[in-house]
Amino acid sequence: MAYLTPAEVRTRIPALSNTTTYTNLELTNLVSEFEYIAERYLLTAFQTRTATAEQTVRPNKFVQLANRPVVSVSAFTVDGVSGTVADLTVEKATGLIYGAAWYGSDVLNVTYTYGIATPPEPLLRACAEYCRAVAFADRSGQSRDVIAQSFDGSMTRYSTPDWNRGRPTGYLEVDRLLNSLADYVAPGVA
Repeated sequence: MAYLTPAEVRTRIPALSNTTTYTNLELTNLVSEFEYIAERYLLTAFQTRTATAEQTVRPNKFVQLANRPVVSVSAFTVDGVSGTVADLTVEKATGLIYGAAWYGSDVLNVTYTYGIATPPEPLLRACAEYCRAVAFADRSGQSRDVIAQSFDGSMTRYSTPDWNRGRPTGYLEVDRLLNSLADYVAPGVA
């Protein structure tokens, strides 16, 4: 299920209410595009999903799952032999799982659920604002927010995506809202 439906986007951004100009398909695609950017930028899934991973077990007996936060592990096998989920230790925030059952083993297959069940309000606002910004940019001659302008030198500087500078989308309000969610960033493992 998407963060927002086209109807919810239109409720939040009344300027997108014309269904002929801003089709449901366009808004659905923009929400999906935003979800990808937001989750990649914040390293956190803001919807619960299920994944299956196959990984080689590390010598120190832990595996880090690609998706976080981990809600639960439903099943696993070690070298093709089913294990008992109760034998695992799961660090939900980091996605690390440990298990004595696979010491010296080679391949771990694990099925797990991850993500946050209810996206926070700033994320939903950012999603609607992203839809507005991109939909409007697609129909205008100016595709980006102006971040600097000089009239004497006739210079205009536009905001563009720059993840290292905290601008994953290049739209200032969207990026501000995404950066306000820094507490959700999944911790990594050194």
